[in-house]
Amino acid sequence: MTGALQSLRVRLALTGFLAVYLPVVLLFAVTAIDERQVTETGPDGVSRTVTDTGVAPTGWTVLTVVVLLPVAAGLAWWWSGRAVRPFERVRAAAERIEASDLGLRVGPAQGTTEARGLAAAFDAMLDRLERSARVQRRLVEETSHELRTPLAVLITGAEVLLAHPEPTLELYREGLERSRDAAERLRGTVGELLVDARGRARVIDRRATDVAALARAVVAEIEAAAAARSVAVRLGGAASAEAPVDGPSVRRAIANLVGNAVKHAPAGTAVEVAVTRGAGAVEVVVSDEGPGIPAAERERVFERFWRGEVAPGTGLGLPIARQIAQAHGGEVVLLDSMRGCRFRLSLPDGSAGPDHAG
Repeated sequence: MTGALQSLRVRLALTGFLAVYLPVVLLFAVTAIDERQVTETGPDGVSRTVTDTGVAPTGWTVLTVVVLLPVAAGLAWWWSGRAVRPFERVRAAAERIEASDLGLRVGPAQGTTEARGLAAAFDAMLDRLERSARVQRRLVEETSHELRTPLAVLITGAEVLLAHPEPTLELYREGLERSRDAAERLRGTVGELLVDARGRARVIDRRATDVAALARAVVAEIEAAAAARSVAVRLGGAASAEAPVDGPSVRRAIANLVGNAVKHAPAGTAVEVAVTRGAGAVEVVVSDEGPGIPAAERERVFERFWRGEVAPGTGLGLPIARQIAQAHGGEVVLLDSMRGCRFRLSLPDGSAGPDHAG
């Protein structure tokens, strides 16, 4: 009995039954009471008028009460079933959903406002899960393709050396150099994928942060690697530019832009990093004097794993930088430039309110 009372439908049915049948019982009791005045003569011979109260139901009254019992019970059970039907639809949909098929939806629900709200929230959750699963599948496909290439180079190089009848020291050196390059590419890809995964799982923790200080830290960190390529990194613009951002994420985005510029900058040139305040936003512009990007390929520069024909790197730096910017309500765009490339990272500074910041 206790288990049955835990059911919402049973509780609603019991409540509905009492609400319908209890007034019938009370009405029956009121109408069945018979009050009469009778005259009684006592032993002393004195006559007295007394009231005689009793229950004298008619046959029709009793029949009505008996017939209404199952009618009230059936009506209450039917009403409770309609009340919980939207919730049953949500439960049935949840039971039928599988990880490989998230296309099922509850659909427009009928019933109370709460039931319709629950169905709409459940469908919205499924929409988010389906988008997430679609992105995950695409990421797995792209990652598997990207990792197969350096692995194939490693395996092929080893097989060539092992199958050579008379390998020389120079042949071994060439094979090891190819293996080293492939391993470095593999390590870079795995590292960027881990950063990407952590960034997707990270909750944006907005705090007042000096974006100019983040840019200075990135420049100080990358100067040694740039100097090894005979590339200078120069920071200019505002000395301070605060914005409500997630510091570690934005630092990663700036580092990706600056690192990308250093990779493409020819020896003897400089990478310019400028922090400025725009209309309601803090902007970081990174410029290099590299070969630039052909007009036909400009639209693909933010595609995952796209590197052009001879571009170094993993092809994840710019997409991750844009992803971080968009998570903050900003953007990363490729600007027109007479020479090389100019990328602009824009972040809302909070002056326009949370709706503008995203």
